[in-house]
Amino acid sequence: MKKIITLLILALFAVMIACSDDPNENGNGEEQPQFRSETITLFGGSHFATVEGTMLQEQWEGVANTIAARLNAEFDEWEENRDRMKEIFDRGVTYIVEVNPEGYTRLKTTGDGKTIYIALSQVDTAFVLDGMVSIYTNETTIVKNVKYNTVNLAQNNCL
Repeated sequence: MKKIITLLILALFAVMIACSDDPNENGNGEEQPQFRSETITLFGGSHFATVEGTMLQEQWEGVANTIAARLNAEFDEWEENRDRMKEIFDRGVTYIVEVNPEGYTRLKTTGDGKTIYIALSQVDTAFVLDGMVSIYTNETTIVKNVKYNTVNLAQNNCL
């Protein structure tokens, strides 16, 4: 009887292992966020940038194309900025898209002149371009929603 129970337990264990080979699943049939990266083509193929992030496939769909479309539209629309934009993207720019950003809610640059952190919720906004402006000047910028401290504003006669 012990042998039969042991064999059943081993068979059940083998089935569990065989069913959990997909690294995208957590055992409950749910996809897990994965690191994703894509090179986008800019300015008629003359320049490139990298878009990367750790997220679900459904979240990732279209992110890189949306960023590229915003940058290319800016390039096409503002002829006087084209040389500046080319100079920026000669640096090897990377957009890091974060689903749940920490320390910012929209955009962050760290002063290296080539890395832009952007919230997933902001990839189809003007913050894509604001990040480009920030790295052009090699600034550290953090853009987030900040609640006004009305007590301090009132004390400083700002209200």
